[in-house]
Amino acid sequence: MQRSRTSPVPPAHAWLLDLLFTGASAVTWAAAGQLPAGYDRAEQLAVLSSGARSFLVSLGALRGAASALTSYNALRPARKRLARRALGLGLRAGLAQPLLRDKIDIGVASGATAADLSAGLLGEHLREVFGAGPVVVAIGGGGGPYRKPVLQVFTTRGTPLGYIKVGWNDWTRDAVGREADALRACADHPMRIGVPRLLGRSQWRGLDLLITAPLPRRVRGLGPGARAPDAQSLREISRLSPPFAGELAASPWWRGVRARIQSAVTDPEAAAVLSRAAERLEDAFGRVRLEFGTWHGDLVPWNLARIGPRLYAWDWESSAPDAPLGFDVLHFHFQVAFVAWRYPLEQAVPYAVRTAAPTLAELGLPASACGLMATLHLVELFLRHEEARSSAGDIDERFYPVVEQVLDRALAPDRGLAGLAGRVA
Repeated sequence: MQRSRTSPVPPAHAWLLDLLFTGASAVTWAAAGQLPAGYDRAEQLAVLSSGARSFLVSLGALRGAASALTSYNALRPARKRLARRALGLGLRAGLAQPLLRDKIDIGVASGATAADLSAGLLGEHLREVFGAGPVVVAIGGGGGPYRKPVLQVFTTRGTPLGYIKVGWNDWTRDAVGREADALRACADHPMRIGVPRLLGRSQWRGLDLLITAPLPRRVRGLGPGARAPDAQSLREISRLSPPFAGELAASPWWRGVRARIQSAVTDPEAAAVLSRAAERLEDAFGRVRLEFGTWHGDLVPWNLARIGPRLYAWDWESSAPDAPLGFDVLHFHFQVAFVAWRYPLEQAVPYAVRTAAPTLAELGLPASACGLMATLHLVELFLRHEEARSSAGDIDERFYPVVEQVLDRALAPDRGLAGLAGRVA
């Protein structure tokens, strides 16, 4: 169906609605009041966009919609927290709905059967998944190579039922699988760190759904200035898989890096830069001994929260069982600099090395190897970008192509392979 030009959803995010509401002939979507002939409105969504991200909330039950806006508000920045609270209170009182000008109608074909609705209407499928009555769904998603829908599901009375991540292409399906594996490992090896409980996985219209339980209601988020998890917590995560200590070039992680460059990087220029970096790293540092184990993969303040002294961590989709010990603390400080503080890449990498150095030392990494770890981490991030790019077709313009220049400069022969990698004794 042709989309209306008056649709409030930015073109870059109309894919969210196409993905979730157009795969079955009995279901479609349009800007409010513009459903095509032969379709009746089954549901209406309010569109709340913030920068490059879209957030859509079902308006079918105002109490549930208000809960979708205000639940876990302590995880949000102060300004967003106040805005969500005001809008949620307005919805609960029945006052705010007329102010939500940007709305989407979800339509079902006139005469559609119950089987048609179960197969094609997201809310009906989620009722079956949670074994509940009617549900209220909030849908979030952004742009870029890593984009995927994340759903929050509530009862009509506002009780949170769970979170759902949607795997829709090769990279996000793999991410859903990685997170499920990590959460199972956490359940088998209880830690001081709390994690969401894995409720299961579901297939729906070719999409892979990862379903997790809600976090405790009293969690409070960490700001970008928060301290990174301590060395004891990082070791606890690393022991979710059997630890390994040995030479870099002989490690399962490094063999995986070489295989991923060959099989998953489709852009010839990126593949050439990564292959060249891998050759130089292996030639110069292949015999350096490191420790390896599980890493969270995206251990950053916005994926962490606390209840009192206990730390909670979610978004394990980039986890792996055999990464170099110390990646998590480097990643924490790198992402704070690059994402939260908007440092350029060439400044974010050395910042992460300097700031992570004390924790890396506690983990047993000699100071001479810290630069090497930062370079290996940058290779991992570059690979992750290219794997997602190969599936989604998009790039992170702040990261790519500048990462090619940063990596090439770090390992340039005329710098004696010092660069970011430093001199390893």
